[in-house]
Amino acid sequence: MNISWNAVKIFFIALVLSLIGCQSSQDFEVLRAELLDIHKKFIEAHLAKDVDFFVHDLAEDYVFVARGEISHPTPEEIRSNMSDYLNNTEFSEYRNLQEPLIGFSRDGSLGWSIVKVKVTGKRRLEDGSERDTDFICAWITLFERQGDKWMRLGEVSSFK
Repeated sequence: MNISWNAVKIFFIALVLSLIGCQSSQDFEVLRAELLDIHKKFIEAHLAKDVDFFVHDLAEDYVFVARGEISHPTPEEIRSNMSDYLNNTEFSEYRNLQEPLIGFSRDGSLGWSIVKVKVTGKRRLEDGSERDTDFICAWITLFERQGDKWMRLGEVSSFK
């Protein structure tokens, strides 16, 4: 049997490319699990009133879009807003309404989650009275992989 070197080279290249393809597939499942875990921790941070979670792993140029406005809140502004919100809200429900949608750029350096949650509870107002809180919120978070962790680049939210 006479095998040409070109055929061996082509076979070797095809083998290497297929192995790389298999590795990428496995890596994307790991990355997907990481972003799902971040979302799970996001919900847990609300319920545990963990303000620090919301300023952890933010990109320097973090962007937030909501209510028709684009802003670049600082960690201090986020901490202040979340402290007020969490300290004055008792959640009776904070759950996913559907499985989060997770995606990635081809090279895995960027990722995103698209989620939809249901929130109910009580909110204490400045005058000491309480009002019911009941809403559905959907948002997308854009992440960038930096080393072994995900940094949040920005979020866009919508309330119903």
